[in-house]
Amino acid sequence: MSAGREAELVAARDDAAHLVRVIVGIGSDLDLHVTLRRIVSAAMELSAARYGALGVRDAHGVLSSFVCEGIDESAAHQLSSMTVGEGLRLTDLRVRRPDPVLRLGDLPVRAVLAVPIIVRENDFGTLYLLDDRPDRTFSDFQESAVRALATAAAAAIDNARLFEREREAAKWTKASREITTALLSSDPQTGPLQLIVRLALELADAEQAILLVPKEPDLPADQVATLVVAATAGRYASEVIGRQVPMDGSTTGGVARRGLPLITDSFQYPIEGFTDVGDRSAIVMPLIADDTVLGVIAVARRPHQPRFDNDYLELVSDFARHAAIALALAASREHALNRELAQADTVDGALKAAVDELRRLWRARRVLAVTFADQRADAGAEPAVVSDQASLRWADLDDDMQRALETLRDGDLLTPVTARPGTVAVAMQHPDGVLVVWIELTGQRPLTLEDQTLLTVLAGRLSHGLQRVHQVDQQRETALALQHAILGPDDLPRGFFARYQAASPPLQVGGDWYDVVDLEDGRIAMIVGDCVGHGLTAATVMGQVRSACRALLFDNPSPAAALSRLDRFAARLPGALCTTAVCAILDTGTGELVYSSAGHPPPILVRADGTADVLDRGHTIALGVRVGRPRPEARITVPAGATLMLYTDGLIERRGKPLEDGISEAISMLADYRDTALDGLVDVMMSGLAPEGGYHDDVVLLVCRPPAPLRQTIPAHVDHLAVARTALREWLQRVGVGPKQVVDVLVATGEAVANAIEHGHRDRPHGRVTLLATAHADTVHVTVTDRGVWKVPRALPDPARGRGVALMRLLMDDVTLDHGASGTTVHLSARIL
Repeated sequence: MSAGREAELVAARDDAAHLVRVIVGIGSDLDLHVTLRRIVSAAMELSAARYGALGVRDAHGVLSSFVCEGIDESAAHQLSSMTVGEGLRLTDLRVRRPDPVLRLGDLPVRAVLAVPIIVRENDFGTLYLLDDRPDRTFSDFQESAVRALATAAAAAIDNARLFEREREAAKWTKASREITTALLSSDPQTGPLQLIVRLALELADAEQAILLVPKEPDLPADQVATLVVAATAGRYASEVIGRQVPMDGSTTGGVARRGLPLITDSFQYPIEGFTDVGDRSAIVMPLIADDTVLGVIAVARRPHQPRFDNDYLELVSDFARHAAIALALAASREHALNRELAQADTVDGALKAAVDELRRLWRARRVLAVTFADQRADAGAEPAVVSDQASLRWADLDDDMQRALETLRDGDLLTPVTARPGTVAVAMQHPDGVLVVWIELTGQRPLTLEDQTLLTVLAGRLSHGLQRVHQVDQQRETALALQHAILGPDDLPRGFFARYQAASPPLQVGGDWYDVVDLEDGRIAMIVGDCVGHGLTAATVMGQVRSACRALLFDNPSPAAALSRLDRFAARLPGALCTTAVCAILDTGTGELVYSSAGHPPPILVRADGTADVLDRGHTIALGVRVGRPRPEARITVPAGATLMLYTDGLIERRGKPLEDGISEAISMLADYRDTALDGLVDVMMSGLAPEGGYHDDVVLLVCRPPAPLRQTIPAHVDHLAVARTALREWLQRVGVGPKQVVDVLVATGEAVANAIEHGHRDRPHGRVTLLATAHADTVHVTVTDRGVWKVPRALPDPARGRGVALMRLLMDDVTLDHGASGTTVHLSARIL
């Protein structure tokens, strides 16, 4: 063998050995990132290239990330525009390009060798070797060596990814155990939720994570309308917490509805601080347990991070399933007795529910709960008995049972006692004294240690729960008294009726209110409003806003002006921002209604013939949002016999239905019952519009049916006095004037009409006299007008005549006479008693 041939063989053997060492080296570490870097370094070594990059494709086949040696990743992204196919070798870019070199950033590239890496028949990415030296070329052997490296690299990458997946799975499994431990040992509504999103953020190497739960957790899943962000982690956490998202029309709501995970780059519904920071890869996972969606986790990466892939979806899905199961276990950890106590409104109701639950729990034959009142407070009172058997009283118990119960009353509290075979009893503190619970077991089975322990625990919970219910009951009475004082006036003018119903247990108070204000000039103001939230806080804010609105109306009786000035008040009062209100002022003499709305549902006007108008003009945004901007107002005439209705959204808003549907239903019902008396009309509307299970929000309903004025024009002759008198009597009765006062008004008006006939038309027998009667608030007004000319009064009055005016002043609260060249007008007014 020649020396030259031998040298070639030695070189080939050395090259092969070198290639083997390099290939073995890239697979010696199972960390994926380390493996990718070793692949780039090994390819540079085999090809003698000065620079190298490995572009990794995302789920869409786009080179989204690069592992680089010698060049910046931002510059390497320019390589993605090259078409590599099965491989590419460019040895002289000066010939192939019009410009002398290819520039990647500041790097002038003169030679390129690019080889695809195929992992499990999928294009994983492309390996690039680059050189900037003049006349640099890559040889056939170097290309073959790099291709062989790419084949080996595919196996190394596959192994590293499998190892990484197992390692990630182990981390997620460990996190799942951590969540389970936290959820089963603390309050599932606070810390553990935050723990879930924090772990999801860290494990997914994400920028943000949020956890949304149903706003209405007690409703069936298909009736939940809104999700609320209950926990956040990462960027903008404080801005995102508490944001609400509708189930319909949102990405997170869609995941909750379908119960299927989703990988996405954008969200359908904006969540301020989360989806409005730009498109980026996100994964949305439902938390499902027992076919019930308990919430949704959304995790978003940074804009330039790799997209989530289906492998990651599987990891997070397992984590979400585990978290959901733990949440469900934690939620059901509290015994049903606790839930019954939490839902009870009264002590008696709580005790009845507890008896039923204890009977179910022990499968008992009978359960008695006997309350012995504190004798210092109620000496001689018979013990109260609550039983799962109807109408059982203390006197119905035999003497032995009574003595046994009294003995238990005087014994140790929270200590189970086997009073008789097959029975167990325990005494505990009751808000009114001592409560003894007596349980008769089925089949006289023995009482185990577990039974005694459970009974002790439940007795303690029951005693504590009854104390809580009693305290809430007392608070409710105080709260209702407070709200009753600030909600709105009880004594409304005739023609007005209002109803309030709260839906915020346990205190049953809220932020809805109404007001009716007599402006003392023939006009009446009506206001209905809704402060954000429920409970005493909302009620307190409501009282302040209502008082401010009333004061503003006295200062400037214009709906738009009052709401504009109320803007500044709402913007400065904590809790008043975004309060909605509608203000309307009715002129009872002319029927003109001026109104303005601040983000509130529109009033409804139904005429006597059943036609209706939705008063949706003069509408702008809620109070306090845009201070200083003028508010519009609109006008309409309320015809005789029409009914005007103002209300809050709790009356017509239903989950999953457009607001317009609720308004249409209210219009239809109001039109059907337009002839019903106002108190009956309010009852019908409140019951007819109530959803199944009762109202889920506070409701205010204010209806107004102002009495139509009476206008009579009669010939100026005494023969027609009876016609006017009959019409006036009927009208006075309709507006609510009592019988005795009707007589007074008739006599005073008769004197005024008689004077108009006798004095104003003594020389004009064909003249006419006009009678106008109006009622507003609690006052009736009568005006008598003639177009005649009264004679000049005598210097010495006739003692037998001229007593008509004096009689009018005696019977009415106010009497004025206006004489003029065109006639005389007599004004009579009296407060309706």
